[in-house]
Amino acid sequence: MMISCTDSEPGLSGAMDNEPWQKRAKRAGLSQKMLAKILGVSENTVSMQLRGKWQSGTPRYVKTVILAWEALPIDAKDRIVEAAEGDLH
Repeated sequence: MMISCTDSEPGLSGAMDNEPWQKRAKRAGLSQKMLAKILGVSENTVSMQLRGKWQSGTPRYVKTVILAWEALPIDAKDRIVEAAEGDLH
C-alpha cells in the first residue's frame, strides 16, 4: 500500500494552518530545546525550521513530531523525554 505524504494530507495541515509551528509546539508543551533533542539536531536548526527559515519552510518531519506530541499521553511523552535526555549522557 502506498502512503501519500503530500502537504494536502489533513494530519500535516488543517485546522491550525494559521498558527505558526513555533507557537503550536510551545502550546503543546514542547520546548525548542526538547524538540532539538528528540530530533537529534541543534536548537538553532530547530529555531530556523519552526520559523520557516529552512530551505523549504518547516520540514514535514518537524510538523509530524509536533502533531504526535500533541496526541501522546503524558506517560508516553515522559518516556520520550527520558530517552532523548539519556542519549546525551
